[in-house]
Amino acid sequence: MQEDQRVWLEIQADDLDLGRIPAYWIENKVGNSFWHVPIPPQAVGVRLHYRSVAQHGGSDIAFGPYQDSIVRPNLPDRTESPDLLGRTAEGLVGNRMMTVRVDGRGSTYDVYFPTVGLHSHVRPKEGDLPQSRSHFRAIVGGLAIGRRLDWFTERASWESYQKYSGDTNLLTTEMAWRHGPIRVVISDFVAMGQGLPRNAGHEVSPGQYVKRFRVTNEGNGLRQAMIAVYVQAEVNGGVGDTSLSWHDQGRALLAINRGHMHSNKKLARDATVAFSLALDPRGDVDCEPTGPNEAILYRWIELPAGKPVTVDLLVSGAFTGWWGDMGTFEHWLRPSLAWFRSPEADLDALEQETAQCWARYVEPIPDLHFPKAWYAMHLRRSALAAAIHADAETGAVASGLDRGLSAYCWPRDALWVGSALERLGHPGINKGVFRFLNQVRMAHQPFLYWFQKYSMDGVPEWETPAIDQTAMIPWCLERYLRHTGDLDFVSSVWPMVEQAALVCQGNSGGHPGLYMDDGLHLISSAGMGDQIFGAFLYSNAAVVVGLRSAADLAVRMGREELARSWDAAADRIWYEGIDRAPASSQPGSPGLVDTETGRFFSGRRLSTLRDLWTRHPDYLLDRSDKLDVGILALAVPFDLLPASDPRLRRTFQAIEQANLSATTERDILSRFTYEPTLINRPPTPGEPQEVSSLATLWAVRYLFQLGRETGQGQHWLRAVQMLDAILVRLSPLGLTLKWASRGQDSARVVANPGGTAWRLQAMLINAMLDLAGLDYDAVDRLLTYRPILPSTWPQTGITQTFACGKVTCRLERPIGTKVHRLTVDAELEVPVKLLVQVTCPGLSEIGRWEAAPAAEEPSFDRPTSRLSWSVRLPFGASERVYTWG
Repeated sequence: MQEDQRVWLEIQADDLDLGRIPAYWIENKVGNSFWHVPIPPQAVGVRLHYRSVAQHGGSDIAFGPYQDSIVRPNLPDRTESPDLLGRTAEGLVGNRMMTVRVDGRGSTYDVYFPTVGLHSHVRPKEGDLPQSRSHFRAIVGGLAIGRRLDWFTERASWESYQKYSGDTNLLTTEMAWRHGPIRVVISDFVAMGQGLPRNAGHEVSPGQYVKRFRVTNEGNGLRQAMIAVYVQAEVNGGVGDTSLSWHDQGRALLAINRGHMHSNKKLARDATVAFSLALDPRGDVDCEPTGPNEAILYRWIELPAGKPVTVDLLVSGAFTGWWGDMGTFEHWLRPSLAWFRSPEADLDALEQETAQCWARYVEPIPDLHFPKAWYAMHLRRSALAAAIHADAETGAVASGLDRGLSAYCWPRDALWVGSALERLGHPGINKGVFRFLNQVRMAHQPFLYWFQKYSMDGVPEWETPAIDQTAMIPWCLERYLRHTGDLDFVSSVWPMVEQAALVCQGNSGGHPGLYMDDGLHLISSAGMGDQIFGAFLYSNAAVVVGLRSAADLAVRMGREELARSWDAAADRIWYEGIDRAPASSQPGSPGLVDTETGRFFSGRRLSTLRDLWTRHPDYLLDRSDKLDVGILALAVPFDLLPASDPRLRRTFQAIEQANLSATTERDILSRFTYEPTLINRPPTPGEPQEVSSLATLWAVRYLFQLGRETGQGQHWLRAVQMLDAILVRLSPLGLTLKWASRGQDSARVVANPGGTAWRLQAMLINAMLDLAGLDYDAVDRLLTYRPILPSTWPQTGITQTFACGKVTCRLERPIGTKVHRLTVDAELEVPVKLLVQVTCPGLSEIGRWEAAPAAEEPSFDRPTSRLSWSVRLPFGASERVYTWG
């Protein structure tokens, strides 16, 4: 590997020339340079004809000899036989440095460590399959009372009920024995706070997962029992130098993987990962091996009548960034075991301290004053769930934790999640996202774009170029500046903005799958679905707002020349590439407006080769007839067009019609993309309802804005109905989405490719805050209140703490009347301007206006039934009341 060296693979599949596919350097080893080339999947029997191509600086290109191969039949996918665990693992606990998955019966499904997702040195054996694990396949408790061990996973022996403890990420599972008066409460949490142990180097050891079993005998007499914990380890995916052994001196079970070297780092597990599993010192412990990586820890206990008996299990993690480390036990695990068994280790106090840490996290989250209290509950739960995905050390955000493939950081998902939590009062998490993206931007030279996904410590894992993942960076950074006023931070990451703007003008650094299509005036790249290449409307809309935000930031940084250049590039894409109709007399002319339907095309010049870019006209589709919900981004959140734009309204109406024709339920959008050819397709009997939280909640946000602009209250009613339809499908813990609504039999979990953090949690947060309608611009010191009050609600309101102080807004209107009352309470640290824009569907005149303190009558736009006025709010406490109608 030399400086300025570039490598490609020139490949032909049968008669189709795939061109030169870029290679990505892995490592130098023993005089050899190893490179990785992601080849698009090919059919069985296809003959591959290929050779390597390399260039150093400006020297001549060197070619390797041609080689030939035939794609052989692949082995069938592995299927998992029913195991000890439930079909789905819904519960999540963590401390933003370690994450644990727990199923509905309190059994541990998997552990992510040393990051909240997948570290580059830690990977599941089969990350694309649901049964794949990172470190553990099962940690399951059980109890024997005068009979066989009844494992808590056995439905014939135990009834279960699961919940989070208040507004925390401490999970509680209550078990009732079907064969007698025995109750067990299982508490799962990853320790937080000042009580964490330290390693031999006096560093804090954050990977401490505690599972507590509180067993209560509700009978009349003393009973003897055996409590057991079954462990099935799959440390670092179970591949490499693995072992599960009993450490007699430490009275602990040690699950270790000392690594697996491979020339391809994406297949290597070249790190040492170790866990110790130990029961508390309140009794003797025995260990029964049951397989190569399986064992049972057990202890005899006495259960006095009416008195709970607690048995604690510690799962302590250790990680070393190199393979073959023999010192992890002495350096990390032995000090943790000593802490766990010392008199100073008060686990009751540690559990309370962990709960207090989460309570402090919840403090800045707004209080919603809606008639439906469950809205506020779901807002807090989504905020708590999203936080578990955000790594406190690296700043990366795991896309999802439903399977191994999703536990990576996708820049798109991380930016959406970070921005949503910023709106909730946690800008520090979003700041961490920008630091992560700034850190990885130089890790994949010569390519300039941000890759499709990364490991949680910043190693590229998927190189597909999707332009929106880059374009969103300056857009989200400008929103961060607006919310916080932190221009110093923007200055510290300014090179990231310049690089993103360069990519948004079509310079990928050499990847042929991302470029400016000069004929269409659009950027062509992979779309949001990641498997189709073309010039997509959503992707280019992201480029427009990204360039405009970069230009605004440039002005604030004193770079006016750059700002003019970036604004011009944005205008070219918007006015020449998007906001025009192709000329009927000129095939291939630019534009994304369909004159026949009056809607927008979702894309132009789409590759018909899945997972592969091409410019060959025989493999290009000039325009897409798909109806993509992402088109609504032009209004929400990009604000490029009003939601009432006729083309957007026709697009949404077509999406609605397609959904109604494909399903029997009108309040749920059944999938992200709609095929008009399937509009009249009758549903197959027994066909499951496919629920898309992303599509449905995106439509909800669009309808909120459409109602504001038009004054037509039916849009708000429809939006609330769709929001309710999503909420009733949330699983009991609020972390996943079910196929069927509550009360129906189906318990299938909706698959969310890429994970649920953005598609469910962040979208729910944004929808709730859009409904509340309160925002603050720290740069202009401007509070904006644009509430939404559906006709079936008597009131709406919000209390939120911003950088300027605490503000409460409450809008009331008794059902059946037109009298409105708005109360504004503020406790401000700086004076601000308050702009109020209240849309009152059905209101034809202001009526009697009263204000205390006195204020002039607001302006009233009769067609939209909107009142608008502004007022200066002073430093300190103040209250204002307005009445009209």
